[in-house]
Amino acid sequence: MLKLAAKFFVTVTALFCLVSAIAFSSVKISLLSFIANDPTRTESFLYVMSLENQALKRILPEGYERSFGKDALELFTNINLRNMKSFLISEIPGLNAATPKIIVAGKGTDFTNLPIESPPPADFDIYEGGEEYTEEKPVEDSQTKDHAVFIYSTHNTESFLPMLPGVTDPNRAWHKEKNVSLLGKRLGKKLEEKGIKTLVNNKDIQGMLKKRGMRYEQSYEASREVVVDAMNQNKQVRYYIDIHRDSLGRAVTTATINGEKYAKCLFVIGEAHPNYEKNLEFATSLHHSIQKKYPTLSRGVFGKTKAGGNNGIYNQDLSENSLLIEIGGVDNTQEELDRTVDVLADVISEYYWGESMEVNK
Repeated sequence: MLKLAAKFFVTVTALFCLVSAIAFSSVKISLLSFIANDPTRTESFLYVMSLENQALKRILPEGYERSFGKDALELFTNINLRNMKSFLISEIPGLNAATPKIIVAGKGTDFTNLPIESPPPADFDIYEGGEEYTEEKPVEDSQTKDHAVFIYSTHNTESFLPMLPGVTDPNRAWHKEKNVSLLGKRLGKKLEEKGIKTLVNNKDIQGMLKKRGMRYEQSYEASREVVVDAMNQNKQVRYYIDIHRDSLGRAVTTATINGEKYAKCLFVIGEAHPNYEKNLEFATSLHHSIQKKYPTLSRGVFGKTKAGGNNGIYNQDLSENSLLIEIGGVDNTQEELDRTVDVLADVISEYYWGESMEVNK
């Protein structure tokens, strides 16, 4: 009996030592080893297989950090030493579902700086004392000119502290005129200059909410009406772009490229509808185009479900070429935002004309 127990103990100890050796064979004893980008299990599997089939190395992501110990551990246990969150996901039910998914990570993007969407304070009303909002009927002539792109902002009153002299509280970076709608107008103008007919929405969507007594959480219900109206009157529209800004600070939302500062951008894809893959393909293509010309400018592509109170759709079920783009954060200046808008105009126009050429072929 003692011999059997001894053999069992030796076997268990040997297995423990083997797993420990694999797990810690290449662990970096630093904080950065726990918060770096989170490669998927697919990439881990491909790397392990590439040790036998060298051809598979060509389809691994560029710059993929190769480590047999880390990848083998993730493949068999779902624990990723490069992402501390993976230790918690298996222990806390719902954590994985409620966290925005990093589908494509830009440089420096990880679960510590995920985009944050925050409403204005409950006691803060940017319309108080101002003119009462009236819902105007769309002007038919301006809605029927074969536009190819429709730009709007669901949270159109999101603003930036540098635009609001005297305001220092990020929670009060909201304004009925100085807001993200200015970015939409500039993007529309730049696309028009590149030969792409663009319609920019001029309806105050947040004003619609106030007029109807709707809650902030119902913003996408109101903006959906605006999008559907545009679709019905503009049969040629192929691209729908919803512009927002992040609530994070300057350190996360600003990039310095060739000596100039830019407001970083990111793409959000709603996964709570069955046809989100086309929107994901569109966003991923734009992200990679930006990365080639302006490294570090794009924070990546994020996926969101309805978990955690998210909308999860963002009107993207209406079109396979629909995007939600967050440009900058509360601390970015007009100059930084404009530079990024111009970059977005370049990559969107390249995508548009490239797709048009494919259709013509």
